[in-house]
Amino acid sequence: MKKFIATAAALMMSLAANATLITESFTGNFDNDESRFYISFDVATDNSLVELTSWGYAGGVNAEGTTIADGGFDSQLFIFDSLGNLLESDDDDSSTVSASSGLSYDAYISRTLNIGSYFAVLTQFDSDYLSGDLVTGEWSLSGTSNFVDYGNNTRTSFYAFDISGENLENVGGIGHDTTPVTVPEPGTIALLSLTLLGLVTRKKLTK
Repeated sequence: MKKFIATAAALMMSLAANATLITESFTGNFDNDESRFYISFDVATDNSLVELTSWGYAGGVNAEGTTIADGGFDSQLFIFDSLGNLLESDDDDSSTVSASSGLSYDAYISRTLNIGSYFAVLTQFDSDYLSGDLVTGEWSLSGTSNFVDYGNNTRTSFYAFDISGENLENVGGIGHDTTPVTVPEPGTIALLSLTLLGLVTRKKLTK
């Protein structure tokens, strides 16, 4: 029995060692209240934990170790599968509080995903996906102007967004009416554009 337990423990340690933790940070500014930021990523192993975090509203220290100032807009996060089906969304994460407003309007998602391709989208509250493909389809309007939050606090257009998870591959980001602070490499932009184009085409063919 002891030998079996030792073997099982060694196997678990081996599996844990093979799980590769990938973390990417994205920062920039929204050009207007209806802007969106897209992340495409693949999961290479079933039952992989993926975490999405926005740091813009309350600030903090992102995965790159950069200190993010308090003051960004009220954010929302979404995860979609490769067919554009919404898997999960989050608006207010109570663990981070803005010193300037006293409110918790950053977003956080922690979800276990299986092998496949996915999209994460960062928007300003209350802009929700309604129908069509994720890029050119219909999204609701945020219902605000000049990045004023629902506590009537004036905020900035700055966003900070992390994706972190086990066994992530092909992580890339591109904005819809955004100005990135960290500019993605041209190859990353091209890859994400082709991926999103494929999603759009696939959605149209299945109608």
